[in-house]
Parts: sequence; C-alpha cells; structure tokens
Amino acid sequence: MDFADSGPEGAALYYDQSVKALQSNNLSQALELITKACDGADDHIEYHRLHAEILHQCGQHEAALGKARLTVERDDRNARAWDTLAAILAARDELSESKRCYEIAIGLDADLVKARHNLANVLQFLGYTTEAEIHYQEVLKRAPNNVLARVNFACLLNVLGRYGEAWAAVQDVLACRPDFVKAHLIASSIAYNQGRYQQALEWIEQAIALAPDQIGILIRRAEILCKLGRYQAALADCGAVLVQLPADAEAFRVKAFVLRTVHRPEDALAALHSAQSACPDPDLIVDRAWILAEMGNKGEALQLLDQVLSKQPERVMALYYRAFLAGHEPDHPDVAVMERIANNDRAPSKDRMRLSFALGKIHLDAGDGENAFCFLNRANALKRASITYDRHNEERWFAGIAELFSSQNMTRFSGSGVQNGQPIFVFGMPRSGTTLVEQILASHPLVRGKGETPYLDTLARSSIFLQGPSGLSTDNLRSCARRYLESVGAGVPSPVRFVDKTTTNFLYAGLISVLLPGARMIHCRRDALDTCLSCYSLLFGHGHEFSYSQTELGHYYGLYRKTMAHWNSTLPVEAMLDVDYEALVTGPEEQVRTILNFCGLPWDDACLRFYETKRTVTTSSLDQVRSPIYKTSMGRARVFQPWLSELKKSLKEGAGAAL
Repeated sequence: MDFADSGPEGAALYYDQSVKALQSNNLSQALELITKACDGADDHIEYHRLHAEILHQCGQHEAALGKARLTVERDDRNARAWDTLAAILAARDELSESKRCYEIAIGLDADLVKARHNLANVLQFLGYTTEAEIHYQEVLKRAPNNVLARVNFACLLNVLGRYGEAWAAVQDVLACRPDFVKAHLIASSIAYNQGRYQQALEWIEQAIALAPDQIGILIRRAEILCKLGRYQAALADCGAVLVQLPADAEAFRVKAFVLRTVHRPEDALAALHSAQSACPDPDLIVDRAWILAEMGNKGEALQLLDQVLSKQPERVMALYYRAFLAGHEPDHPDVAVMERIANNDRAPSKDRMRLSFALGKIHLDAGDGENAFCFLNRANALKRASITYDRHNEERWFAGIAELFSSQNMTRFSGSGVQNGQPIFVFGMPRSGTTLVEQILASHPLVRGKGETPYLDTLARSSIFLQGPSGLSTDNLRSCARRYLESVGAGVPSPVRFVDKTTTNFLYAGLISVLLPGARMIHCRRDALDTCLSCYSLLFGHGHEFSYSQTELGHYYGLYRKTMAHWNSTLPVEAMLDVDYEALVTGPEEQVRTILNFCGLPWDDACLRFYETKRTVTTSSLDQVRSPIYKTSMGRARVFQPWLSELKKSLKEGAGAAL
C-alpha cells in the first residue's frame, strides 16, 4: 500500500489505515503506516501524537517519549497530545510529571474522561487521595457505566478505610460483571483490611479460579495465608511465583514479610536483598533497615537510612524511621525537612500524617507540649479520616463476648479445650508494658517470645464466634486449641514455654481459659493517662483504630477496664496475674520473681538483664527493651494535661460505662 505521491490526501489515508491496523492489534503495520503519514504531513499534530502512542505500544519507549514531548512542544494547546505524553510518563513510573501532564490535558479539554480517570489513578498512587476522589466522582458522573473506574474508585475507598462504601461499589460491579477479576481482588483486599482473613481468602481463591494464568495473584494469597497462620502455604505461594518470575521484587518482599512473621529475620533480610537486586527501590532498603532495628542492630539500620537520605533527602519513610531510631532533638537538620513536608497541604496526606507523628514525638520528648500537640492533633486527624471506626460496634462486640463468656457459660464450657501449659499470654492496653514483660520472660532459657500475632483473634472471629452454636461445640473448641498450638507454638519443644503478647487478647481471656486451661495469662496495667498519651502519640502499624481520637481513645479505655473487671469476677484468681508497670519499673526484682513464680518457672538472673537478650522485637518498644529499666515514662502525661482535656473527659465518662 503506497500513497506517497498523494500529498496530504495520501498522508490522511496512511493515518486511517494505521488506525485500522492498530484496532486489529497489528502493531508493526500500524507503525509503518503512521510513519509514512507523518512524513507526508509533517505539520499534522494528530499524526505525530498517534505515532508516539504506537511507538510506546511497540516497546520503543525512548522514541515514544521523545516524539510525545516534541508533539506538545509544537502544539501546547493540544489536549490529546498532553494525554499521550502523560500516559507514556506514567508507564515509566515518572508519576509526578505524568500528573502534571494529565492536569494540563483535562484543563484544555474537560471531556477527556479517560485522561481524567488515569489522572485519578496517578493521584491515588501518589497519595493525593482527596484529589483522586474528586476526579473519580467526576469520571463516574460523566460515564456511570465505566466499570473499571468504579473498581478503581472502590480501591481508593478501601485505602481510605471507607470499607462500607468500597464494598458497595465492588458489589455493584460484580452484579453486572461477576467474572471481573480485579473486582474480586478488591473485595479480598477490603476483607483483609477489616481483619476478615478467611473471607479474604475465599475472594482471592475466586480470582485465581477466574484467572489461573495471573501468577501474581498468588502473592496476594500469600499475604492472607500468613495472617491465617498458614506460613508454609504462604511461602509455597511466594516460591511458585519466583519459579516463573525469578526476579519478581514483590514476591521477594512478601516472602520477607512472611519470614519476619515466623521469626526468621536473617532469611527475611536475604529476601529483601534479592528484591533490591531485582528492582532497585529505596523503600526496600528502608525495609531492610527496619528489620535490622528489630533485630537490635540499630547502628546498621541507621547506616542504611543514611544511605537512602544522602541521595533522596525527602524520602518520607527513611526520615520517619531515622527520627524514630535516632531520637532527634528539635534542632536536628531532619526536623526542618520533615516540617516542610508535614506543613505542605499539597503533599500526600499519608506523608504529612506520618511525619506529623514523628514531629509530635520529637517535641513531646523535648517537653514542648504546644508544638507536640500541634503536630499530634494533625497527625491523628489525618489518620482518623483515613479509617473506619465505630465505637458503638465496638461496644456491641465487647458486650457480646462478655455475655457469651458469663460465669454460667464458663462452667458449661469447662473441659472443652486442650490441657497444655506451654502458652503464656501477655496482654493489656497497647503501651502498657507488654513488650517489657515479654522481653523479661523471653530472657529465661525456658521461654521463647513470639511477639504479636493476630492468630487467636482470627481464630476466634472466623472459627468460633461467626459459626453460630457449632462454633462452641467441644469438638470445634478442641480443634481450635490444637490449631493455635500448632501455628503459634510451632518450633517450640516441650518443656519450653512461649509468649504470645498480642495486646488485644485481653478481650479473649475467657476464651483462652476455655481453649487452653493450662495457659498462664499476664495482664499489664499502667496509669490511664500515661497509657493513652503513649497511644495517641504513636502511629501503629495496624489495628488500634480507636487511638486516633482522644474521645474514642478514652471511650475504648473504659470498655477495656470494664472487660477486665468482668474477667476478674468470672475467672479463677489463679488464672491471671495483674502486673502494674509502675511497680515493675520501681521494684523490678520483686515483680520479676512474682511473674516467674506465677508461670511456674525457676529464677534466672538473665530475666533482670533482659536488655542484653538478643532477639527480634517487632513492636514500637523495640528500642526501650534493649535498655535497662528507666522511670522517666512514669507520670509523663501530667505535664501535658492542658492538651489532654478531651481525653480526660472521655476517660471520666468511660469509667462509668457498662458493658
């Protein structure tokens, strides 16, 4: 086909034929034809725009980028040319520049729905969630049947913690497209984020059935299996991906997450190193630094963070972790950088939130309440806006458990569990000294610390409480007890004991006494105001949604106190030991002896030198438990009372709340 002698008319014919070849997915012919069209009509911008698009689809990315840039230089009022350049930049992960180009495109032509949709996707990825939501809503207003836009909007709502809205959006899509794989993936992610791991697994299994060739879905399944305590299956999924995609960085990253969870930090570091080799990413170096810190290698961790920040001084996660580990003073050079980002309303909200928490802690440690709470109040407000938390749902959940495990029912359930004395449960409010007690116990040669695990909570919700009457049958309760021991107690030979220090297990003290009547339970207590201030000043890795509002935090503390009062009136006295943080730090030897006697363990001096114990600690107290006991955290909240009025009011109201 040759229209070379036809001038502009021939160029137009080449263009038309190129479009048809592109629609038929004949890329090589489309490229040949559009090249001839451009040669025949060099001043026709649309021909050059399409040339850039086809070059990109043919994998000639540098040529495509050059052609797209040249096109907008020749006509900077051409909206479609800016759209094409933005798409090419997005594919190269040059997202900030892509965002700018998409904004220019829709500024020139507001009817470019696809460009607006892609801009929303880029904004979501960059963390500009408010702007992303505005554009998704505009896309759906203009194109209400755009299924992909609806699913991507559901993804954003899920990220924001607006799970009810996200779920409704996904269900709308599945009602008309039940085979839409991405909708199943988002449904799984919503369930995962809500802690409904069994349901998350069911949705991901459906996605795998619909798209068995999409090997990457196995990575998502591995994350869910890890939460369900099925660690070997999770590692097997990561391995299956790496067999087919040996350089897949995400598979290595998730593998590292699983290995860290099962207390294999050295192997986790090796997996992250492999991920870094496959895909150089500063965030992977930051992940390695954090695992090193959890292992007690703070110096090495800081060296890695210094390495990242020397090249990218505004890398938020590296700034955040360095502030946490180094304990900056307010005049540290990092503080100015962090404040600039935190105070920038145009910066992604997640970055502003994270750095505001770090800055709040820096000023709190310096005793500067005014600046501390300026940042902490902002940080908590940003976090609270991104999550779903309903205090009334929490009340109903607590009340339902207390009713189920009444004194009468506890007698009825007696004998339904498995007699095993290996587990030692350490629980209480977050920041109440649970990590310190675990570290003391884990320093004993006959004890292994297992850290925090969601396994009991997942087991309780999915296999007991949501199963109706059958969930409380003797057979099921014994099965759950065995599953817990096999999962959390894996690798711990008898007579060695193991510590599960998941703070929220206080809610399940009654269930623990039924499932594992030989287990020991240690309840950690601390001054209410000190505990709540410590919660309010911390960004938790997951859960504890109640802590991002002073009012909700005080209300939750009231529910916790009422729950513990219920267990104290229901359980045998010998089932649970109360340990006061203040007594522990002022008289450590006496308290440690009491703890060891309660657990039936012989005295060992190593328990008083807990800070010398080499083990991985994965909570925010990882630095404190590697130092001798100090008393500076006692009564800390007193000097900050002027900024805690909402909390004090809520604590007072919560003290009279009833389950």
